[in-house]
Amino acid sequence: MPGSPQELQDFTPVLKDVYLPIRKKAFPLMTPLLANARRFGKKEVQYGGNDLFFTVKLGRRGGFVASARGFLPDGKIAVEKKGRLSIARTYATVSIDGLAIKATQGSKSSYIPAAKKVVEDVMEEWQLEQNRILYSDSLAIRAIIDTVTDTTHVICSSPYGITSSGPGNLHLVVDDVIAVLITTGATLRGKTTISAISLSGDNATLTYSAAVAGQVATDIIVSCVTAATDTNDTSFGAEPHGIKSILDVEAAFGTFEGIKDDRWVAQKLTSSTVDETIVMRLLNTIRNRAGVDWRTDPKQLLLMTTTGIWQAYGESLLGLRRFDAPTMQLKGGFTGVAVGGAALVDDPWAPRGRINAIHGPSTVFIDLMDFGEISFQDAPRWRQSNTRDAWEANFASYWNFGAYLRNAHGVISGITDTVNYSPVS
Repeated sequence: MPGSPQELQDFTPVLKDVYLPIRKKAFPLMTPLLANARRFGKKEVQYGGNDLFFTVKLGRRGGFVASARGFLPDGKIAVEKKGRLSIARTYATVSIDGLAIKATQGSKSSYIPAAKKVVEDVMEEWQLEQNRILYSDSLAIRAIIDTVTDTTHVICSSPYGITSSGPGNLHLVVDDVIAVLITTGATLRGKTTISAISLSGDNATLTYSAAVAGQVATDIIVSCVTAATDTNDTSFGAEPHGIKSILDVEAAFGTFEGIKDDRWVAQKLTSSTVDETIVMRLLNTIRNRAGVDWRTDPKQLLLMTTTGIWQAYGESLLGLRRFDAPTMQLKGGFTGVAVGGAALVDDPWAPRGRINAIHGPSTVFIDLMDFGEISFQDAPRWRQSNTRDAWEANFASYWNFGAYLRNAHGVISGITDTVNYSPVS
């Protein structure tokens, strides 16, 4: 009787690894706010090193009378104030070993050349970072600490510094260099690197590579350069402004443009549920108080929210025996649902619990230098490392985002948004 046949695993030493010509990305890069902010924001601005200034007429002139005897009224002027916006600087660095560059140049040796991969990675990350910044408020808060287990373990949540806005690691990844600061950002607890992240619900447990002493609940986490580069420098307060600054639900950014006036503030409503009525209430409030008739071009007013709220709005139509809604095509290939005439768009990176109404023509996108390698005149964009067989490049962008008319924007906050469609896990 013959013995057992030799099976495939017995030939493992002589088998070749055969790779399919397939390279896929398993991480979402949807950034509808970024795509439309660039389209909306006016760019005909020239930054001269001393900020950018604009004026806003905040009231009516008044002073009109009638007189049977021909008496004339006192002269009046309408209240007008000056606003200002500055430039913020954002950076990234890439570095590649010389052997890696040479060994991956051919298509037979790698799916993608190493140099192309790192540049592609940094450009994609910049797309996500710029989208994050546009939702934020210049403070660069990645998360808020809820529980301090010990000096190397904390539990955090609240991305953007907004309570119940999503998972704590929405904008944190392993190997990020972070700084822990007190709530106000005035005191630095310490700098460290994230070595591990585990997520349960919205609570992200971070493991540090180095201890940070003195941490307490409510401390904030921001990105930073290493302590070796600078002991105290962090991203706190150094980022461009975003719609959190403009809408100012937390009443913390009333005057970042230098204007303080009751008419200047954004329109703010609260609701625990979402339907067409509450959205129309916000839209009509914006139209009547700010004097911007977005109805003439509905695509000028963008409603940004989470996928959970977007779905909840769809479910509100079922009771009306409506099973779909008109759609609107937007910049970047994104599709919005027509709500009250405006376009409701869901973004997986949006903070939960809110619908943000952005009137495009009332925003400004200051793009002094788009994201790319830093160079001057004929200087090379890539340089060789002083101590290693490696090449590196620094990337930068000088920009900011703001509003010419803050009261032309609005927000509905407090919406129950428990369905987690977050892109992180």
